[in-house]
Amino acid sequence: MAAILEGIFKGFAQWLYGLGLEIVQYIANSLLNVFTMDLSYFRRVAPVTDDILSIILAAGWALLLGNMVFQATKSMATGLGFEGEDPKLLFTRTFVFGFFLLASQQICQIGLGISNHIITLLQIPSSVTVTLPDENCFDIGASWLLVIIVGIVIMWQVVKLFFEIAERYVVTALLVILSPLAFAMGGSKSTADIFKGWCRMFGSMCAMMVLNVIFLKLLISAMGYMPSGVAVLPWMLLIVGIARTARKADSIIARMGLNPAITGDGLGRGLPGMVAYAVIRSVGSTVTKTMRHSAGKNNTSGGKRAGGPAHGGRSTPPPAPPPSGGSGNGQSAPPPS
Repeated sequence: MAAILEGIFKGFAQWLYGLGLEIVQYIANSLLNVFTMDLSYFRRVAPVTDDILSIILAAGWALLLGNMVFQATKSMATGLGFEGEDPKLLFTRTFVFGFFLLASQQICQIGLGISNHIITLLQIPSSVTVTLPDENCFDIGASWLLVIIVGIVIMWQVVKLFFEIAERYVVTALLVILSPLAFAMGGSKSTADIFKGWCRMFGSMCAMMVLNVIFLKLLISAMGYMPSGVAVLPWMLLIVGIARTARKADSIIARMGLNPAITGDGLGRGLPGMVAYAVIRSVGSTVTKTMRHSAGKNNTSGGKRAGGPAHGGRSTPPPAPPPSGGSGNGQSAPPPS
């Protein structure tokens, strides 16, 4: 009977494992479009992008001209203590960045085109084939269970990596859409830091998209090597290490001095982190209430022991003892007969 139940459980677990493997491979092949730096896929899926871009372009012109008027007003009020810019430099910067604002999409396409050319040289694979160890790789009785555990760990890391790459693709598309606002902020020295920050982030995200392809090729190449026996565990750690490093590449690039957008869930966030935080907070609140209640009871009992029964919140002091060698009226007591 036990052997029959074990066979049923084994068959059901392997069936679920096969379904999961097919789902991961389908997701990987479906997300290959986000590796390219061509935003035509984003515009095709979200056709409202063109309408939003026209509104952002008008807002950029309003910001550019409004900033020029404001800075020119400050320059005219320098005698009142305001610090203004040189009107000649202000109007020159506004004219130059007005031209850049008109050509903001073309300028972004140049940056995307350079990254796309590098990605083309790296040769994005046309399809992803997920190959995982089988039972022949292990020499133990429960090899099928170990195969499922190793496969689930690797598949989970690969899925998280692909969703992270999709987030980076969306961030890059939003930076391109909001580029007119960034160029509008470059018309003045006081707001030029916003434009410089956008340039650093846009360049960093283009570099991140190139790194995505590099990590993908490393992952596919490592998964193409199939070890056997105890060598499977170091191989699994290498696969997980590549996937986790790819997901943390934005933090690594930020430490190098660039300014990429930090995507994904950081340490302690997500569902496990939220559950752990809720449990710790509930336990801490319960412990705090218990300690306060115990401290209040100790204070009450200590006050009753020190002052006796309380009447109206005040205790009656004990009577003073008579002075030694005499009575309370100052006369000495007669000797006993």
